[in-house]
Amino acid sequence: MDEKTIKENVGAKIKKYRLAKHLTQFKLGEFVDINQRQIALIESGKSFPSLPTLMKMSEIFECNISDLFSFESYDSEDVLKEELINIIKKIDYENCKRLYAVIKNFIEI
Repeated sequence: MDEKTIKENVGAKIKKYRLAKHLTQFKLGEFVDINQRQIALIESGKSFPSLPTLMKMSEIFECNISDLFSFESYDSEDVLKEELINIIKKIDYENCKRLYAVIKNFIEI
């Protein structure tokens, strides 16, 4: 994987986590002490966050820094199911009920 691809993948992962936390680029920038423009450049893969910024982001996103570099594709059904189980274990009861309703409606149990 080349540097450009890594920057793009990390940026996409940061954007995904930011949106999941319902944060604007501006608010995330405030939390990590950089401006909104820099967040936009990171998310678009045109810039790369420093290690201190990555550390602050992982705290805000409640993830490990390594999660920001996890670009696996799920080639195996077992791996995908295990990842889904891990996600479910991390969510609270109310979100678990919502997820169940979505899945139930999606696959029409």
